[in-house]
Amino acid sequence: MSLGVIDVGTTNVKLIIYSSELEPQYQEVINVPTLFPRSYYVEQDASTLRGAFRHLINVARDRGVKFLGISTYRASTIAWDRSGNPLTNIVTWLDRRGLEIINRFPYNLLRRLPLMSSVLIPTSPVVQILWLLRNRRDILERVSRSETYIGTLSSYLAYLVSGKYINDATNEALTGLWHPGRLERIGVIYDVLKIPREVGPEVTDNVYEYGEIDGVRVGVLIADQQAAMIGEGCLTSGCGKVTNGTGSFVDVAIDKFRLAGDGLLPLLVLKIGNSLFYGVEGFLPATGSVIDWLIKLGLLSTPQELDRLMGIRIGDLVVIPALAGVNVPQRPCARGFIDGLTLDTNREVFVRAVVEGIVQLVALIFDKIRGIANVGFVRVDGGLSRSNLFLKLLATALGVRVERQFDVEATARGVAALLKVFTGELNLRDLIDGVHVKVETVAEPNEEKLSLSRSVVRRIVEGMRCRT
Repeated sequence: MSLGVIDVGTTNVKLIIYSSELEPQYQEVINVPTLFPRSYYVEQDASTLRGAFRHLINVARDRGVKFLGISTYRASTIAWDRSGNPLTNIVTWLDRRGLEIINRFPYNLLRRLPLMSSVLIPTSPVVQILWLLRNRRDILERVSRSETYIGTLSSYLAYLVSGKYINDATNEALTGLWHPGRLERIGVIYDVLKIPREVGPEVTDNVYEYGEIDGVRVGVLIADQQAAMIGEGCLTSGCGKVTNGTGSFVDVAIDKFRLAGDGLLPLLVLKIGNSLFYGVEGFLPATGSVIDWLIKLGLLSTPQELDRLMGIRIGDLVVIPALAGVNVPQRPCARGFIDGLTLDTNREVFVRAVVEGIVQLVALIFDKIRGIANVGFVRVDGGLSRSNLFLKLLATALGVRVERQFDVEATARGVAALLKVFTGELNLRDLIDGVHVKVETVAEPNEEKLSLSRSVVRRIVEGMRCRT
């Protein structure tokens, strides 16, 4: 029996078909252009994405797939009508238009309150919704008449499948409108921010009968990083994972819901019935996109070239590639920083310095998480994780063993494993035990030395401020 997974990312929509043994059999990718209508605005064309989604479902059906699961990027917002027609583009997690809201009265005062400090951040769907309601009065009026829906990308895709205004628990838990610990709407947020109560779908489990579309049953809907944690077998304390796609997401399993602060997000990793799994996360907005930037500049031909940079020393060169801000510590307006260039600096040294900068920015997140949870080992996935140089540098920076599976598509693999729970081939205990995990490569600390000091990176990043 073939299992289909559609992973909706920031730059593309991907279909991966797995065998019952979770071996990848087929893959198809459709690029969905990222739009930059204004400075700090980052969107996806909703109609293009919807077309790609329907096309890949039909491809899956034609290739014999009967069961399908979906993962999506998070912290997104879109409005659509009863017919499923999008009324806005998708505001992505990279978008910073929320700064227009939280820097104004009264939100600049409200964000000092403990409850609001973790909600009123530029990338929060709550803030994106506030921006939408204040800039599109026509949508606000239609919401009050239940003619229009506002939700995350996941809730929009769920609507296309089911015709119902629903969302899975992992995505809804990151909107700021639904409490992942108490599993209920946060009424005070609606009241204080004056968000209509009509904005809030029914919340479902991650393994759920979402409906049938074009002859394919959809049985899983989950946020991408939570799916990756499942794909990496990280449901219990001691296990961490770092996903390296457009950005890097550092996640660690913890035993109960906990507000972390300092730029870290509490995660509901998985909800199946009364079984709840929690984690904590920090993320760096730009990592894989930084490698794409190097390629665009002509400094790198392919990511595979990175492994030729083993053993190169960068001397006193400091490159901090914070090209889309930094979230830990919270510096949303941070930008790239370069110091120490000399006439001896060549292409290889500069590219190596960029990679070391990425690794140390990830390590800053890990340092914060270490204050909350003990981590014995880390598993990595995502495109940049294919680089052995990155793997070894990360192990040195984090000071723990770093493992990579044979398949770096951990998000899709996690969805496929959940689909096997949906079909009854696996149970929850199997997921916890990681029967689906196949580690191929291991890197230990100090196999590759770092020249760039973390203390230097921390000092520079903490000094980066938004200009007013």
